[in-house]
Amino acid sequence: MTYPDPAHLPPVSVRAAAPQSDGDGGVARTVLWVVLVVSVIGNTVASYTGAGTGVHLAAGVVTVLCATVLAVRRLRSGR
Repeated sequence: MTYPDPAHLPPVSVRAAAPQSDGDGGVARTVLWVVLVVSVIGNTVASYTGAGTGVHLAAGVVTVLCATVLAVRRLRSGR
């Protein structure tokens, strides 16, 4: 259906409905963000305290995994 005047929106009943989430998306996203922030802070504290390489690697791996999962979820959701 075309509308001659692009400034006017179609009626609400014609617009596509917003995609429904799977229910636990908000909780999973929140947990991922919390783990990401904690791992970044942990890596920063490890840098200041002179911790070993293993601590830095562990915090770095957790950071990369959380960031990757958040990015993939964002791309899949289409937002």
